[in-house]
Amino acid sequence: MNNTLHGKPMVWKLINTVLLALISIIMIAPVLWMVSTSLKFESEVFNFPIQWIPESVTWDNYQKAFTEFPYLNWYFNTIRNTAIIVFSILLVSSMAGFAFAKIQFKGKNLIFIAYIASLMIPGEMRLIPQFMLYKELGLINTTWAVVLPWMLFVAFAIFLMKQAFTAVPDELIEAAKIDGCGYFKMYAVITLPLVKSTLVALGILSFTWGWNDYTAPLIYIQDIQKQVLTVGIASFKAQYASNYALQMAGATMALVPVILVYLIAQKYFTEGIAQSGIKG
Repeated sequence: MNNTLHGKPMVWKLINTVLLALISIIMIAPVLWMVSTSLKFESEVFNFPIQWIPESVTWDNYQKAFTEFPYLNWYFNTIRNTAIIVFSILLVSSMAGFAFAKIQFKGKNLIFIAYIASLMIPGEMRLIPQFMLYKELGLINTTWAVVLPWMLFVAFAIFLMKQAFTAVPDELIEAAKIDGCGYFKMYAVITLPLVKSTLVALGILSFTWGWNDYTAPLIYIQDIQKQVLTVGIASFKAQYASNYALQMAGATMALVPVILVYLIAQKYFTEGIAQSGIKG
């Protein structure tokens, strides 16, 4: 009887491990295919059965990405846009989150509900009015047309930071008020270090949003030299057909920074997401 009871957890643990391993293989298979395809000739891309390890490895696709297209320009533009997006999202959302969580002002709950309600509005619905506005302001074909929507308004980021600041004990705020601290000092010196994990998690999410942004650059940027990686890689085409091997080479190089950022900060990412839901 005891053996059976002690054996069940081991069996379930083994089953869970096998299932997780299978799911992991399914998830990583497209990435492995992408890397493998980037090292093949175009004529070998759709060979069946799939050759995970190419018989003849070629680096021509990587060379063409740099010599036949302004790939370095796209890379620089993407890094610049993403840096601006991450910094602005962290700054604006953390300040707004602190205000909603720790400052009492008239209409606070109504404003916060309006922010949350905006999450139900698809971003595509704002494209036409935004395009008309940016055209009137002369922002079309500039970096600002891409980064401004992220800089000024990301409701989910504000919600995440509000939840994180809500978990900070109110006693710290009261003690800071007694010591004569202003709201900005409470925000920057006292509470911000306590939500570091959530900031890192939001930073990773913001990096992913900015790095993978496709729709805004496609619509607002017309100069190919000013484009970003997502739109640029989609333009890796021959005259009458897509060059999939070349596209996979570009995508492989574009994926490296995302993987590195996540691997470096994955500990804080999981902690931050967990802490943001401690207190409602």
